[in-house]
Amino acid sequence: MSDLEPVQSSARPSQPSGTIEVTVRHNGAETKVIGNPENVVRELVIFFSKAYPSLELASKLVLSVDSVEFLQNCAGVLAFSPEGLVILKDTTTFKDRELMMLHGAGARMFYLMGKKENDSISLDELARITGRVTGTIAGRLSELVREQLIERVGKGSYRLTTMGQRVVIQTLMPKAMQLPER
Repeated sequence: MSDLEPVQSSARPSQPSGTIEVTVRHNGAETKVIGNPENVVRELVIFFSKAYPSLELASKLVLSVDSVEFLQNCAGVLAFSPEGLVILKDTTTFKDRELMMLHGAGARMFYLMGKKENDSISLDELARITGRVTGTIAGRLSELVREQLIERVGKGSYRLTTMGQRVVIQTLMPKAMQLPER
């Protein structure tokens, strides 16, 4: 059925949880990739796009957000502190939707930094942080879900979609960078 065959299967206790190690050999070329699933997949796509140029076109049709690029765009606007997420800019002019996206970006940032087990934020957290009533937050979240910028991941939990991350990088962070410091 499949031309794939496992070469070796062994546990690596020295690697952090969630780390993947892949070795690929093809037509005399070999590459070894170690990292989180997102980075491993990206490196494998690069390897195979060189071996099969038509894959490069296919990779342009897949929407993805680079974790490093996402974190770089958060710098100067969001920061980690022992107390939690800190917004370094004065966001009083931001609309509720923008604040919610910003806090969703903070949850994603904490997850990528290994400071949180998931990249979601709850409706109750958003209401508490923004000072808005739960009904207002729920309404804005529904709009963002319809626009596919945020997705529901459990009862009362939400996270940025890939498109939401893209909007944060291309629109929200540049706008926030123009705001005065807090």
